[in-house]
Amino acid sequence: MSQINTQRRQFLKIATAMTATVMACSSMQVMAGVLTNEKKMDSTEQAVFKKMLAIALPTEGSTLVDPATLPVIATIEGALLAGMPAHIRKGLNQGIHYFNQSAEKHYGKPFTQLSDAQATEFVDAWSDSHVAPHRALSMGIKKLTVLAYWAIPTTWAPLGYDGPVSEKWGLKKRGVTPEPQA
Repeated sequence: MSQINTQRRQFLKIATAMTATVMACSSMQVMAGVLTNEKKMDSTEQAVFKKMLAIALPTEGSTLVDPATLPVIATIEGALLAGMPAHIRKGLNQGIHYFNQSAEKHYGKPFTQLSDAQATEFVDAWSDSHVAPHRALSMGIKKLTVLAYWAIPTTWAPLGYDGPVSEKWGLKKRGVTPEPQA
C-alpha cells in the first residue's frame, strides 16, 4: 500500500510542476535564463515535443509556417527551461517521460512511436480524462508546444500580424500596473 501512495504522491508532484510551468509560461520569455546542459531536453523530451508539433500544429495545405522548419525545441529550451528551477525541471522531465511511456498501456508503444492519428487520440483521451494529472500533462505539453511555435515571429506573417504594437508605438513597459478604472 505504501508503494502505491508513494507513486501517487510522485505523480501528483509531477503534474503540479507541469501545471505551474504552463501557467507561468503564457509568455514564453517570462522565465528566460542561461541554458545549461542539465536544463536541455533529453532525446525523449525532444521526441515528445516533435510528435506534439506534428499533431497539434497541422499546417499542411495552409499558409501557416511548417513547425518542422522552425526552432521550436530551441525556443522551449531557451525561453522556458533555461530559467526553470532545478526541482521543477526535474519534475517536468519525469512528467514528460511518464506521458510518453503511458501510451504503451493502450497502444503497446510509447507516444513518440504512435501514428499521428493514435497520438492525437491519446492526447485527446488524456485531455478529457477525469484524472487531473493526465489532463495537466497532456494539455501542458500541448500548450508549451503551441506557445513556443507562436513565440517565433516568422509564424505571425500568415496571420497578417506584424508584431506587438507596444514596440512599434514606443509604449513604456509598466510591469504589472493595473488597468485604469473608468
